[in-house]
Amino acid sequence: MNRRDKFIFYFVLLVVIIPGAISFVVKVAAFFMVEVKDGLAGFALPYFNYLFIAIGFVFLFVWAYFKGHFNDIEKPALEMLEMNERFEKQEQIELSRRGERQRSMIEENTDGRA
Repeated sequence: MNRRDKFIFYFVLLVVIIPGAISFVVKVAAFFMVEVKDGLAGFALPYFNYLFIAIGFVFLFVWAYFKGHFNDIEKPALEMLEMNERFEKQEQIELSRRGERQRSMIEENTDGRA
């Protein structure tokens, strides 16, 4: 990652993601305190599931970042374009072979009639 990308990453992390995560945790904790006080603790179970799923996605993102999955995000797109180019070349070869076969069959048919 170049210097500009690192700056953008850490800026977004510090200004958007971390404050958002902190406010999310504070709001969820306040919600659970109200739920327990009012006796609706059974109603809070889906929110725990949501919280665990969100934490799982955060861990997945962190794991992918440290494994280097975001280092070269253009590589898969370029590989796809190269693969598409190879398929098109192969298709052109197949079409030219078919055309040659059809021409030879037509020539055989016209030679037999003459």
